[in-house]
Amino acid sequence: MIKIVLLGDFNPKVPTLIQLDTVAKQLTLESKGNILFEWFNTDDFDFKTAFDHEYAGLWIAPGSPYRDANNVLGAIAHARINKIPTLGNCGGFQHMLIEFARNVCDLKNAEHQETHQCAEEPVISKLSCSLVGETEIVNIHSVGSIMHKVYAAKSILAKYHCNYGFNQSYAKLFVENDLILTACSSDGALRGFELKEHPFFIGTLFQPALTSDHEQIDPLILSFVNASEQHQK
Repeated sequence: MIKIVLLGDFNPKVPTLIQLDTVAKQLTLESKGNILFEWFNTDDFDFKTAFDHEYAGLWIAPGSPYRDANNVLGAIAHARINKIPTLGNCGGFQHMLIEFARNVCDLKNAEHQETHQCAEEPVISKLSCSLVGETEIVNIHSVGSIMHKVYAAKSILAKYHCNYGFNQSYAKLFVENDLILTACSSDGALRGFELKEHPFFIGTLFQPALTSDHEQIDPLILSFVNASEQHQK
C-alpha cells in the first residue's frame, strides 16, 4: 500500500478542499485500496518521523493561512532535502517558494504578504487581479521538465482559487538556485515550478484537483502518485 500525506487544515465547508478530498478518495477506489491518502492538520503533523516508514509522498493542500505555517515549512524542507515526492497547490505552492527562498536563496526574511503585510522580503505578494474562481490558459515551458512531459502540451487550462502569487522580482534569484519556472500565464506570471535534481518537487498556483473529475484525474496528480510509488519501492 502507498500512503500519502495530505497536509492541510481540512474544512468540509471549503469547496476546493472537498474537491481535493474527492479526488483522493477516487484514486483510492480506483487502486482498490492500494493508494491511501491521509489528512493531517498543519498543527498536528510530525514530519520528522512520518516519512521514516509509513508515508511515501507529501501533498500540500490549499487553504493558506495555515494554522501552523512554520510546521508546513518544516515539512517542505524535510521533503526537499530527503527527496520525498512533493506536490503543493495554491497555498502549498506559496509556502514551497517561501521555504526555498529562506533555506536555499538565503532570503531569511522571506514572507507571505497575506500574513505579513509589511514584509521585508515579500516573496508571495498580492495579485493585481484576484484569481478566485478564475480559469486561464497556462503555458508550459522547459522541454524535458516533468510538467512538460506530464502534460505533453504547450499550454493547459488551469483553475484557481487564490489572491496571492509569486513576486516576479525574485525570479532571477530562484532560477540561479536551480528552480525551474515551468508554467506561466500569458503575461509571464509564474504559475508552476519544479526543482532540478529532485524526483518530484512541484508547486502550482493552480489547483489540478479542480480540473479533475470522475472520468479523468489531472495527469499531474497521477504523476505525483506514481513518483510516490517509486519512492516507496
